[in-house]
Amino acid sequence: MHIVFKKIDEWFEKEPDLKQKFQDTYKMIYESAKNYAVHMQEVAREKANMPTKIEISEQLLRQSLIDAFDDLLRLTNYHPTKEPNPIKEMSYIVYWLMRRKPIRLVSEDIVVSGKLSDMARTRFLFINEEFGVKLLINSAFIGKREKSVCEHIHDEAEKQLKYYKRFLLYYLVYRMESAKSLEAMMLGCTIHPIWEVDPVIWSEPKDPEQEF
Repeated sequence: MHIVFKKIDEWFEKEPDLKQKFQDTYKMIYESAKNYAVHMQEVAREKANMPTKIEISEQLLRQSLIDAFDDLLRLTNYHPTKEPNPIKEMSYIVYWLMRRKPIRLVSEDIVVSGKLSDMARTRFLFINEEFGVKLLINSAFIGKREKSVCEHIHDEAEKQLKYYKRFLLYYLVYRMESAKSLEAMMLGCTIHPIWEVDPVIWSEPKDPEQEF
């Protein structure tokens, strides 16, 4: 086995049809990472009165997406999956972001600051994993419609989702084994008491009599 450094232009030569999708995805992830870095810097300033520098490696981010797109291409070329749903795509992207870790906490004093809670400091220490949680949750819920439910059910469901995010952070830090496991976790997460069923994720079988 050997490691090959893939230049972005050479990769596009092999897969020219994916160039625009790759560029759009890169732009979206990069802008999200920049906004996330700004947010975390503001948290450090407001909560601990500490300047905190966070950098994003564009090269590592590109390589993460190349690896993710390579995996997704194998799925579409050699498996029944032809149009990966948004959760599948984001699961593979986050998996490779966790392997490459393009976000870097430059000034690390915030991690040992006694002015923040242990959970807050954990989010700075595992800054790529916390970013991954946000990407995965967004892929599952952003843009989805909420059901009309009583206030009690709504409050309890939001509380459950809050703790699920914390569990997901733990999983990304200590337990992540594959993109497939992330996808399974996020698909299960969409079965949520206050959200409408997403037809993009959960489509009706072509044969209404079809069973598992």
